[in-house]
Amino acid sequence: MSNEAKGLLGKIKDFYNNNQRKANIIIIAIAAFGVFTYGALQYTGSPGFCKSCHEMNPAFDSWKASVHSEVTCYSCHMPPGIVNFATHKVIALKEVYLHFTVYNKPNAPKIVARQKEPVNDACGNCHSLNREMAFGGGLNVPHKLHIEQGLKCTTCHARVVHGLGDDKARKPKMETCMKCHDGKKAPDKCDVCHTKMGTPESHQQANWFKVHGEQSKTIKCNECHNWRPDWCMDCHTKKPESHAVRWRSNHGSAAKAARDGCNACHTLDFCMRCHGVQP
Repeated sequence: MSNEAKGLLGKIKDFYNNNQRKANIIIIAIAAFGVFTYGALQYTGSPGFCKSCHEMNPAFDSWKASVHSEVTCYSCHMPPGIVNFATHKVIALKEVYLHFTVYNKPNAPKIVARQKEPVNDACGNCHSLNREMAFGGGLNVPHKLHIEQGLKCTTCHARVVHGLGDDKARKPKMETCMKCHDGKKAPDKCDVCHTKMGTPESHQQANWFKVHGEQSKTIKCNECHNWRPDWCMDCHTKKPESHAVRWRSNHGSAAKAARDGCNACHTLDFCMRCHGVQP
């Protein structure tokens, strides 16, 4: 121990021995202030208190009904660490002032939300970023790999707390995955992620392209393809390959052989535009 430290401890001992009553009062006051400060920080950090000043009733209600209802607002919306917590509390005093001086008056200005998006470190306080499989299995999601590629947890899980609707509505949407899994940035094969599904056997038939229209009457296509309502339009807004070579000369015999194939795209009066009669 340095001489300076020894000298300071000696002065404190001397002060306490010579002023015990005053020293005890100071110790009690410091302890009481510490307890009060801790209690105040805990109370003002509760979602109920946040709601009392931040105009956030919809967000509060969705949080209350979510699986994160035991997690406080600041646990997600604030970077981890006591310094960040204390800094935010100082900044938030402005919200308290505005709540009691501006927003409770007639014709109050419109409130613009300025919520902080949760950072990955905040999620990592409770969740392991090494998870490979989704809950329930069947879906391969290497979280660490996604994080290493620069993705945020909220890229996929944006609605897990403040989503509207049932639990299914809060799950990541397929179109979110397909923003990267487009075959260029990341693989787009079904079995890369869907370990239990993969490509259905029916889709592996050599003539699937020709028969899928008829098969769609008995197969529930939406079980996989409901993630994008315009899925079919990728092909059905383009001319089939059969229409590319001498189709004007050959379409009559093809129509006689399989008229239902024509009706998949064309209305019954389509032929009348050229033939004048319904064939």
